[in-house]
Amino acid sequence: MAFGKFGKYYPDGGSYRAEHLDLVSSLGDAVQWFGQHDGQAHEVTFSSDTERYAMQTDAQHLRYIIVNLLQNAAKYAPAGTTISVTLSTRLDTPVFIVADQGIGVPEEELAELFSPFFRASNVGDRPGTGMGLPIVRKSARLIGASVEVTNNPGTGAAFTVTLPGRLGRPPA
Repeated sequence: MAFGKFGKYYPDGGSYRAEHLDLVSSLGDAVQWFGQHDGQAHEVTFSSDTERYAMQTDAQHLRYIIVNLLQNAAKYAPAGTTISVTLSTRLDTPVFIVADQGIGVPEEELAELFSPFFRASNVGDRPGTGMGLPIVRKSARLIGASVEVTNNPGTGAAFTVTLPGRLGRPPA
């Protein structure tokens, strides 16, 4: 999976182009690419319970999901902290978690977290548009995945992405 160019995101396009890919390699490549572009501000790690996981999904939307989650983690976690990506393939359901040691989200604002243009009250002067997580949710829905957040205000957040399995998105 090449990470140099992402192309324009079309949130209403709803296109889905399935291809065969190795999820372990795809996520590992994303983590490596991001680590190189983070300016070594964070320790970015990747672990997996398997060496390979062949599946069919839309690689572009997978890229949107992982890169937006990594960018958010880096934006809201102090330099020198760890951002981890962990892949589990138990019961043939691939799940990956992007976790940081950042500011988290105020509990009373969690319901708005995936809303377009929403920015939590604790972001301070960090730049952003509030579109990263809506893109993550839209791309996840397009590939048949779900996204959940585990939040610890003041100590970080973890985003869990559950993918539909080897055959990709279920028929609509």
